[in-house]
Amino acid sequence: MTTPKSNSDIRRQGPLNPEAGDGVVVVENPPSAPMHMTPDEADISGIRMLDAADRSRKPPPAGGAKAGRGDPGGDSGE
Repeated sequence: MTTPKSNSDIRRQGPLNPEAGDGVVVVENPPSAPMHMTPDEADISGIRMLDAADRSRKPPPAGGAKAGRGDPGGDSGE
């Protein structure tokens, strides 16, 4: 007869770390087996997924990622 696994025997995964793309949310290498997380890790994963979903819906800033980060008056060398 086999002994059922206790929660301490199950390998923990930790919270998800999704990334926002252009109209898509990407989660790299999700496990094919069920994930086991603490309630706090599940909360963090949910918040991260909502944040990534929000960012993926927004258009990229005009002029690229550095738009609005102009030189604050530094010497350009000219």
